[in-house]
Amino acid sequence: MITRRRFLKRTIGGALLLGGAYVVGRQLGRYPVEEATARRLTVLSPKEYTVLAAVARRICAGDDAGVPTSDDTQVALFVDGYLARLDDGLRSDVKALLQLVEHGGFFRLRAKRFTQMAPDEQDAMLADWEQSRLAVRRQGFQALKTMCLLGYWRDDRTWPMLGYTGPMVKRPRKS
Repeated sequence: MITRRRFLKRTIGGALLLGGAYVVGRQLGRYPVEEATARRLTVLSPKEYTVLAAVARRICAGDDAGVPTSDDTQVALFVDGYLARLDDGLRSDVKALLQLVEHGGFFRLRAKRFTQMAPDEQDAMLADWEQSRLAVRRQGFQALKTMCLLGYWRDDRTWPMLGYTGPMVKRPRKS
C-alpha cells in the first residue's frame, strides 16, 4: 500500500524530473525539420517533433512489408494538432516528456540521445520505460503510445491490417 508521503515524494520527484528535462532539453541542440513541416507545427518545436517522430517510428513499426509507416500516416503532425486542442498544462507535460525521452538515456548511462540511437537501442529504451518500476515513466510511455496509435490508426490505409472495412456511413469528400 502506498502512503501519502510516498505518493507525494513520487509525484514531486516526477514533476521535478519532467521540468528539469524540459528546461535542459530546450537549451540543447538543433533539430532540422523540412520547412513545409515546420510551418504546419502548432504546438511542438522542431526538436520535439523530431523526437516524437522517432518514437512513433518505433511504436508503429510494422512487421510486414508494404504497411504504411508512421511517416506515411503523419503521426507526429497529427499529435501536434491533437495537442493544440489540450490545455496548456497537458501540452507542457507532453513537451517535457519528449525532452525526457530524448535525453533520458543519460540517466541510464547511455551517451546517445534517443534520436541518435539505432532502432534496436530505441526499442530497448522504450521497453525500459514501459516496464519501469517508476510509475511516471510507465505513464509517460503509455501517453506517448496512445497518442502515436491514435495518429496511426486514424488513417484508412491502416484499416485492412485490422480487418476493418471502414465506417458504415461514408465520410464527406474534401473539396
